[in-house]
Amino acid sequence: MTFGPQESASNSIPQFSPKQVGGAIGSEGIKSLRKPKHFSKRAAFFGPALAILDSIQWVIIFLGLSQATGGYNTITFAAIFLPLGGAILSLALIGGYRIRMDFASLRYASEHLIACVSAIIGAALVLYVVASFGPNPTSSRAIFGSTFFIFAFTSLLTRRVFWFWRRKARVDGKFLVIADERFGPVFYREYQASGQHQGVRFVAANRDLRGKPIDGDGSPAPVVEVVHLLPHLDRESAAGYEAIVVAADLNGLDPAIANRLGVIHFDELPVYTMDSFYEKYWSRIPLDILGPAWPLETEFVLVQHSVYSSLKRLLDFLVAVFLLLLTAPLMFLVSVVIAIFDGFPVIYSQRRTGINGEPFTLYKFRTMKPGSDKGDGYTREGDDRVSSLGSFLRKTRLDEFPQLWNVLRGEMSMIGPRAEWTRLVEGYEREIPYYHFRHLVRPGITGWAQVNYPYGASLEDTLMKFSYDLYYIRKFSIRLDAEVLLKTLHVILFGKGR
Repeated sequence: MTFGPQESASNSIPQFSPKQVGGAIGSEGIKSLRKPKHFSKRAAFFGPALAILDSIQWVIIFLGLSQATGGYNTITFAAIFLPLGGAILSLALIGGYRIRMDFASLRYASEHLIACVSAIIGAALVLYVVASFGPNPTSSRAIFGSTFFIFAFTSLLTRRVFWFWRRKARVDGKFLVIADERFGPVFYREYQASGQHQGVRFVAANRDLRGKPIDGDGSPAPVVEVVHLLPHLDRESAAGYEAIVVAADLNGLDPAIANRLGVIHFDELPVYTMDSFYEKYWSRIPLDILGPAWPLETEFVLVQHSVYSSLKRLLDFLVAVFLLLLTAPLMFLVSVVIAIFDGFPVIYSQRRTGINGEPFTLYKFRTMKPGSDKGDGYTREGDDRVSSLGSFLRKTRLDEFPQLWNVLRGEMSMIGPRAEWTRLVEGYEREIPYYHFRHLVRPGITGWAQVNYPYGASLEDTLMKFSYDLYYIRKFSIRLDAEVLLKTLHVILFGKGR
């Protein structure tokens, strides 16, 4: 790409970083790119290698503590590897073995520690409740707990060291983006807002975009047309890229270009459409690619008939019964406090849209003044309709507990897209194409959009959350639900709700 008409398309492909997307920071020939080890091979190697390193750390810590305390601890295969398996599984669910994860962020650090706490609870139940029956002695609970505590911090430190080392080794120009006039500007804006660390190089999908800014003044202007670039892109010159992204209408590409991209894709350099790129890197679906036949083109049409769908309904019922019994005293206490400080009614009900667009009545603890739903449909930061007690209930998610009754009745699930007010849904369906896709599954108390994007108070926020909801519907699985649960703990503990 270029940022001025004077640059030659024959000898350069300028680049930009996410922080300097609108300006040139240099150019270099395709053939002169240095040849680091290919990213896809590093990514495939990274997860297993880190899991092995975690295992080594765990064993060293466990055996070291056993030896340091006088060797009185009972060492068994289950005592070593059952908790280790739980820890690795929990970390895998939050992305602890993904090479692209931002291990230096506070969000990841909190999720990492929460995952380890979840693992220790599960492992303790198995080791000291289920497996404790019989003549075989169990290992020391003190050493078990200490091993988990130390491992939580050493494994996090290992990941942070890797992240800072990789940041120093990272070079610009990792993504080669083939852009056209329709999808190029969309990808440009989304990438700028994403916080993605890799740099980007744009090439024009056709001559119409060549030499023109992708998204107005200040945006990059590709000078290289893809038809001139791809014939020269071999293994050596492609080694400097992480992947090729096609931010263009595939039907509008020359068949020879599409064929060449297929060859490149199978020659160890991944080629992503916008759809697959958004899924892999941002865990959501680009709304611009949606069409009326989208459900027929993906696997989520099988969701309602899958084994997990039936199992999930059974789990929802059992979990709702258990939590209603467990939290009954707490809900009674919350009801009394609301009645004393905010008056009646204690429970707030509202018509929401459920599966297949069917309306139902949702129940929550009241957190706002009576009649507040007659005004703005959004609850905004510092909204004076929310009481001080209501603000606390929202941040701790205590106001959500009555929705367990909706789960018990089959109107909601523990995990799924947020159940929206029917009045808002009517407006969304007029403003947002294909918004009804969102109602293909039961709404949930928590969900993928809720844990990945803050509370929305505008149509733009709704669009972003919709893209996350579609990802959840497409990737509907027990693994994704487990990941949502761990991330929900992070949201609750750090007061992200409103």
